[in-house]
Amino acid sequence: MSNRECWGCALAIVVGVALVFVPSISSAAQGPGAAATAWDPPRTPDGQPDIQGFWGEEAGGADPVNVETGLQTADSLRIQQRLTDAQLAARKRFSAIIDPPDGKIPYQPWAEARRQEILSRYGGDVITSKPLTVRDLSSQLLCIMGIPRIVYSVDFQVVQTPGYVVMSWEQMRAYRVIPLNIDGRPRLSPNVKLHMGDARGRWEGNTLVVNTTNLNDWGWFDSKGTIHTDATSLVERYTFTDANTLRYQVTVTDPKAFTRPWTIGFTFKREHAGEEGYELMENACVEGERALVPLLGGERQR
Repeated sequence: MSNRECWGCALAIVVGVALVFVPSISSAAQGPGAAATAWDPPRTPDGQPDIQGFWGEEAGGADPVNVETGLQTADSLRIQQRLTDAQLAARKRFSAIIDPPDGKIPYQPWAEARRQEILSRYGGDVITSKPLTVRDLSSQLLCIMGIPRIVYSVDFQVVQTPGYVVMSWEQMRAYRVIPLNIDGRPRLSPNVKLHMGDARGRWEGNTLVVNTTNLNDWGWFDSKGTIHTDATSLVERYTFTDANTLRYQVTVTDPKAFTRPWTIGFTFKREHAGEEGYELMENACVEGERALVPLLGGERQR
């Protein structure tokens, strides 16, 4: 066999091997998004991707107690987890904020000043004052969490019916009914403000997109004084990448409190397989929390 013939055989072998491995190389290059594209979820009778069941935050992710740092209050960790000062000093920041890239909330100066005021009275590492009204306390003490905080703070259940997605939480007895594909229907009056807002949803492939307006200003984004105003609107994206994984992103717009829109991200996992027979129970959280009296030192509670 001539050298030319040998080179021809070798080239044919190399090309053949390359063709075998090209699909694998291509798939690897696509990264995690490839699985999201390939997954074909089951469908409900009205054609929605069927994502019914229970969902909760993935272990090891950002801590929703503080979306900006993921760090709980030092005193709480000393008491609850018995951490030493050295362990507290070694804590690593883990922001749930994916935009801006610095992981910080883009507050306007007045709103940042108000947040620091709340932290000096409640929930900060250094308390130099005391709460004066319930607005200095986390609304969770009033059995209010609101959107979006309750989504990434507490496990929730999804139930789907024709034209709707329904979410419910055991805590706060909270729920939201999200109508689909009704963008032409008038929204609530701008004068009506709600803890859960006024939601409209649509499916984009395996992603549920929810636009929410008409929010009041009682909720925080975590338990650390992260306020917003009643000018807030949200765009939530629930992306189901496989049968057991949900990636959640919410973009916040509030021209009264922030200098620009910003985005929070969490990953949820499916919980409680159907055969477990798990169900939500009634939660006893009610208004009129008596602990507010000592917290506020007998001051006015509004």
